Amino acid sequence: MKRIIAIITAFILICILLTGIYELPSFGNKDNPSNNETMKYYIENVVLDTGAINIVTGIILDYRAFDTFVEASVLFTSASIVIMLLKGGSKGYFKDAEFKGIILKEISAIVIPLIQIFGLYVIFFGHLGPGGGFSGGTILGASLILIQLAFKKDKINDKAYNVFLRLLSGAAILYGVMKGYSFIAGGSHLPWWKPSLGTPGDILSGGYILPLNIIVGIIVSITMYFFYMLFDRGDV
Repeated sequence: MKRIIAIITAFILICILLTGIYELPSFGNKDNPSNNETMKYYIENVVLDTGAINIVTGIILDYRAFDTFVEASVLFTSASIVIMLLKGGSKGYFKDAEFKGIILKEISAIVIPLIQIFGLYVIFFGHLGPGGGFSGGTILGASLILIQLAFKKDKINDKAYNVFLRLLSGAAILYGVMKGYSFIAGGSHLPWWKPSLGTPGDILSGGYILPLNIIVGIIVSITMYFFYMLFDRGDV
């Protein structure tokens, strides 16, 4: 019965998401704009308006922040559908696998800190160069999975799992609050407090962009780890 309810719920959610396709321009239509005044404005004014040297980050987390927020909601919905459909039908894909060789442990002990430092760099400097919360969070998430593969319960236990869950929930709420506040204070041009854009090129610049990158990095990395743990524990 639970599986039937999950399938029906997933089907309804899929139908809701597919309705958005009708609002998109037809693929390959010769009348679709390839270059317009919006694109030109973004390229010419992104540094002045957002304080971000990385044009892509400035567009994603400032000009088109609402689109990014909805995209994150779509990803959450899709992940929920997958978990509902797969939940409870496995014995754990990695439970019988042996990843505890001395070579793996010794190499992982050296490589994992380097991976995490690089992931933090990608997150914190995402508004100044290639990178950001999504890519940096993926790198950090891979390091968490490597820790679990190499050390199993020795390093990350059930207590850490619960801490990660609270951190993920708090980060998701903070992400939504910051996005909502930026929409109201910025998009509606209300005279509310807004963080300074700072000096373009400095680490503390870009207004909301740096803290949003940090929050997105936390969400992405922990979500990756949780997905691995769902398979490892046999929950899906």
